[in-house]
Amino acid sequence: MKKIFTIALCTVIAFTVNAQKKESSSQKFSFGVGPVLAMPTSTGYSFGYGAEVQATYHASENFDAFAQLGFNNFSIKSSFGGGSQGLIPVLVGGRYVSGAFSAGAGIGFGSFTKGGGSGFMYSPQVGYSFDKMQLILTYSGVSVTGGSFGFIGLKGFYNF
Repeated sequence: MKKIFTIALCTVIAFTVNAQKKESSSQKFSFGVGPVLAMPTSTGYSFGYGAEVQATYHASENFDAFAQLGFNNFSIKSSFGGGSQGLIPVLVGGRYVSGAFSAGAGIGFGSFTKGGGSGFMYSPQVGYSFDKMQLILTYSGVSVTGGSFGFIGLKGFYNF
C-alpha cells in the first residue's frame, strides 16, 4: 500500500513540476490544490472532509486530462462504533470543457487507512471554473471486497 501511494505521489509531483516549467510558454498544464467536502451515501458514515491536488493537461479547447490525489477523512456514526476512516483517492480521467462548464469522469484506486481495504474507484464529475478557481461536484465510489463505499463531494481547486 505504501509503495502504491509513494509511486502515485511521485507521479503527481513529477507531472506538476513539469507542468510548472511548461506553463509559462504554452499554458498546456495547470496545477490545483484545495478542499473537499463530502456527504457519504454509505450507511454508517455522517460526513467527510479532506484536501486534494490536481494536475491538468489542457489537450484542446474542449478537452482536459487530469490526475487527482488526496486524502479524505470520514466520521463514523456513533451507532457504528464512532471514530473516523481515511480514504486516499488516486484518479486519472478526462473532461469535456465548454466555456466555464465541464463534465467528465475519473477512474483509479481508493485505499482506506483503517482495515487496509482498497479497490477500484470511479468518479463522474461536473464543474464550473471562475478565473483561477474551479468547483467540481462529484459522486465517488470505491468497490472493495465485500461491498462498496460512495459519497457525493464538492471539490474546490485554486489553480496555478
